[in-house]
Amino acid sequence: MTVLKYLGGLLATAALLFLFLVNFSSVESSYECIGQTRDGGDSQPSTVYLQLEEYRWWVGLWSKSDAYLYVEIPNTFVFGYTHLDKVGHQYQIYEAENKFTGNFSTLSSALALSTHLGFFEGACKRKE
Repeated sequence: MTVLKYLGGLLATAALLFLFLVNFSSVESSYECIGQTRDGGDSQPSTVYLQLEEYRWWVGLWSKSDAYLYVEIPNTFVFGYTHLDKVGHQYQIYEAENKFTGNFSTLSSALALSTHLGFFEGACKRKE
């Protein structure tokens, strides 16, 4: 009976730790970015929406990425970037682990990103 109590306590502790890690391992921020998309010589005004999920330090124990970035250009492009490296106040965005595709500054809220529609550059405003 004592072994069952210890086993139950261990399972309850593991479940609480798991819930803590799931609920508090990242901080989400949403942004609306207004700028220009260039494709070759053509440039057109564009609005891009971002959802940045910044990971806490302990996520680095099992993940190489410092964050996750979800990008949406309404009715045209949706993509999730799973590998981001934080360098100071800037996230370097990679489409694949070795394929650099852009950056996002948390200090100036500037986004420069190569998408399948062209290269986007713009200023972002945090959405509440």
